[in-house]
Amino acid sequence: MRLCNRCNVSVDDQHDYCPLCSRPLGNRGNSASEYPSYSKLHQETAVFTRTKLFLFLTISAIVLSITINLLTLQLNPKLWSAIVTTGLIYAWVIVKDTILSKAHIGKKILFHYAILALFLLVIDIFVGFMKWSTTYAIPLFGMAATFVMTLLAIIKKSLWHNDIGYLLAMFFISLCPAILFIFQLADVIWPSVAAIVYSLLTIIGMIIFSDRQFKEEIKKRFHF
Repeated sequence: MRLCNRCNVSVDDQHDYCPLCSRPLGNRGNSASEYPSYSKLHQETAVFTRTKLFLFLTISAIVLSITINLLTLQLNPKLWSAIVTTGLIYAWVIVKDTILSKAHIGKKILFHYAILALFLLVIDIFVGFMKWSTTYAIPLFGMAATFVMTLLAIIKKSLWHNDIGYLLAMFFISLCPAILFIFQLADVIWPSVAAIVYSLLTIIGMIIFSDRQFKEEIKKRFHF
């Protein structure tokens, strides 16, 4: 075995450089931890995967819907392909970033809430913009996302470490519908207020029922 003076690990003699820091290895040494020997394997990138297949089918469906929409504009002047395209993209996101992704559940919920809000807004715009998306759908879905995120965090007991950042992000995102109301892009204010109050009460509850660990995490997040 050869010793890496920087990492303080022993590496198999077949290596001239440390696999961890890439520095030249020294002579044989005694180390409490040994880096295991391994054979160099060349991993070929798969040409055909389910992810690539679904991506191809999604792009094909989008191109086909746009083509049909453009060819039938004289019969139906509405650009319905925009709704179909947004829905297909959202379906692709669900498969790629939920089913196939190993990302944190809080990140998944936050990301999907943003994509779903955009999808609903696009539908609302292309059916005449009755403001149902900005008035009711986006704020209420925000409350649902906050509830699901909090529930999963409590069940998994990961609230103080992994999920606090995403819950705080949901609070600030819940302010967006109120801003839309200020600019007259929403008809009713109470769903936006309800979303803000619910997110605020969630954070207050976390602070009240938290321990020192949570307060330390808040200090880290905001650099107190």
